[in-house]
Amino acid sequence: DYFDHKLTTKDHWAKLREPETYTYGELQWDVNICETDPAPPVAYDDVCDPEVTASCKAKVVISAERLYDPATGRVENRKIGTLLNATAGIRDEMISEEAWDCLYDMVIGDNPNGTAPENTDGFDDWRAREGVADRKHVVSTRHLNKMVQQLTRLITKYGAYDPETDIDWTVSEPARFLVMILTEHRYELQAELDATNVNQVWAHPPKPNWVVFPKCGEETRRVWDYNYPHEFSGSVLEMFSDVVV
Repeated sequence: DYFDHKLTTKDHWAKLREPETYTYGELQWDVNICETDPAPPVAYDDVCDPEVTASCKAKVVISAERLYDPATGRVENRKIGTLLNATAGIRDEMISEEAWDCLYDMVIGDNPNGTAPENTDGFDDWRAREGVADRKHVVSTRHLNKMVQQLTRLITKYGAYDPETDIDWTVSEPARFLVMILTEHRYELQAELDATNVNQVWAHPPKPNWVVFPKCGEETRRVWDYNYPHEFSGSVLEMFSDVVV
């Protein structure tokens, strides 16, 4: 599941695919599954069935930042072209490989401001957006810590053998590339965390108050932000009354 990253049941997975139907608490792993139960068997969603998805492994990993960087963009663009060129139903419609770099330069490389090149009016990309700095979210140290923790988890998972799925990611070129770009992102996040005021620790949405859901067994836990002390109950502002918001 995408909260605790544990193997889960198909019923729970079906709930996770309908977040608009269930509350945050109802989607938690230990609200749906008992820790004392045997681990569910490894199974795959229909769209990730190993029989049709090359064993549920990514064929290629693309970095959007590198795609838009003229120094690395052609390499990323060729990853896309190579994959499409090997895909039935698409390869017959592809332009010749000799033209890939030229096309990249026309759309991205020679177009640093992101405005639509000639004959493509209306197809500006994200680099042409205005006021991005004014809309930047102010995040807390808690947000940044969680992001660093998640990146570390992913780097560890895709940089080693995964016993749950019996996949050795160390021999996968896409996995090695993924680990590299995630490591770069973690470095940037850690630098932002180090520069953030330690008192900037307010909680995040979705709700301003705790919600208690039954955990399997007699215990309960406040599930939507369970890193807080369980003995606390009340509003977020009461917990952080000394922080000016």
